[in-house]
Amino acid sequence: MIPKLIVANWKMAIDLDAVRVFEREWNGGPAVTTADVVVAPPAVFLHHAAVLGGVSLCGQDVSIHSMGAHTGEVSAAMLKALGCRYGIVGHSERRSGHSETNALIAEKASRLETEGLRPIICVGESLLERQSGGAESLIATQVTESCSGLSTAPIIAYEPVWAIGSGESASPDDVVVMHRHIKRTLDRAFAADVPVLYGGSVNPENCTQFTAHPEVNGLLVGGASLNARQFWKLCTSVGGER
Repeated sequence: MIPKLIVANWKMAIDLDAVRVFEREWNGGPAVTTADVVVAPPAVFLHHAAVLGGVSLCGQDVSIHSMGAHTGEVSAAMLKALGCRYGIVGHSERRSGHSETNALIAEKASRLETEGLRPIICVGESLLERQSGGAESLIATQVTESCSGLSTAPIIAYEPVWAIGSGESASPDDVVVMHRHIKRTLDRAFAADVPVLYGGSVNPENCTQFTAHPEVNGLLVGGASLNARQFWKLCTSVGGER
């Protein structure tokens, strides 16, 4: 069985003291053997998170530039040098708050791929777009345009915008339908199967409702990943074996 991929996106919701508490509690507990675990801390804490046992590192974002006079930017090469294997691009908070387009996200994903990091490309519809019946069309456009230029299969994270941080997750049936749609949309673009994760108010109590389905290859977890014990419980709840 293919192991599920569980990605913790800490966003900017954690400070250094909390990172140290997470490290102490995580490393003090049993290893996770039921899933591949990835943690995306703020870039300034990547070297602190590097001591987490059995965890791969991920950047929360990446610059479209490889190097140069770009104040505040973090390049793919920098993320790689800090031990990252993955990079998140296209999160809805960046699409809306920073006006990031599919074309820009594709550039970022290509930068990650060039450095040997695997892009995790986020897509998702608003509640209005879902209620209007345009969700599948919107998601098809997002994944197609955001993956443009990639030569190897990325990871897609489907996060309906209305479910992120709201406490309201999408129904498992709706998630399965959208994951199948995403996989069909990208079937001809890449030789390998494209893993699709679900994110949006995921927690230890509801996670198995999603991961029980083979179409759901893992989870992108926000708030529930900030506490080591809670996140460990979530990771060990999902199916799959290494």
